[in-house]
Amino acid sequence: MSTLRRRVRDSLPASVVARVNRARLLANLQRERWGRGQRRINASISVPNLPRARRQAGAVWGVCLARNEEDIVEHTIRHMLDQGLDGIIVVDNMSTDRTRALLDELAAADPRVHVGVDRQVGFHQGGKVSYLAHLAWRAGADWIVPFDADEFWFAEGESVGDFLRHLDVASAWCDFRNVFPTVEDGAIDFTRRQSVQVERHASAWLRVCFRARRWVWVGEGNHALRDAVELPVRGLHMLHYSYRSLEQYSRKVDHGVAALEAAGKDASIATHWRLWASIPPAERETLWRRSLSGDGVTTDDPGASIDRVVIDDPTHWKTWNPEGEFS
Repeated sequence: MSTLRRRVRDSLPASVVARVNRARLLANLQRERWGRGQRRINASISVPNLPRARRQAGAVWGVCLARNEEDIVEHTIRHMLDQGLDGIIVVDNMSTDRTRALLDELAAADPRVHVGVDRQVGFHQGGKVSYLAHLAWRAGADWIVPFDADEFWFAEGESVGDFLRHLDVASAWCDFRNVFPTVEDGAIDFTRRQSVQVERHASAWLRVCFRARRWVWVGEGNHALRDAVELPVRGLHMLHYSYRSLEQYSRKVDHGVAALEAAGKDASIATHWRLWASIPPAERETLWRRSLSGDGVTTDDPGASIDRVVIDDPTHWKTWNPEGEFS
């Protein structure tokens, strides 16, 4: 920036500078929306027979990307439906296990579930979720909840759907706690009722859900909207079942890092995956066992909490923290 331009800018009222910066941001986002990269993302996703409808006031839809989540995806989708969602769009990203078959069975049994396919290898979560949000808007959604296949969302004293229907704001944040197997079990098995370790305190990271619009720009990780003008309200909570077993998590990370590289993402994206991927397989088992025992190390995130509480299968909760485990 030249000296003259800097002087002119510095002489302008802060409100004018903010409006100019906002206009630039929106112009850049619009170019991105109609750019070649986003068009490739849109073309790679198909959701057959998705209905089209006008916005239905209070209609809460979920959108989800899934890959090789056969052990958990059915439980997650059923939970989110029980949380009052009116529709769910879930797309399978070339799974090699039974994920797609399980999703098809869910869709056949419940008309609220709409299954599609994502044929793009690269990690473009923000762009993909943005397009799924557009599809949900086109199907009549009023609120959109982007969730991963390993996330169980809750509200306090009511369902997630009812919480959102009562709001008169543009977006809401969801805090989360990571879930781990107990030392005795070593892995989480959703076919039986099982106690798990849950972080006592919520992560510093948050997830976002939002009012449906023709287009939104969802950031990587579903942490924020890139065009937001106001802070989301709080009140939603989530249990994150990313660490279900050593084998499952290592497989997830290896696939994830390969997708990051295919997309050309820089090293600031998914640093926790990259750290775990850098650990030799022979050392991962030792680190995993130490992490479960809480001896001061975590699997892949130096900032993660090791203060955990053991809870009897919280996937059966209807609302958040019914027994008061988290004060």
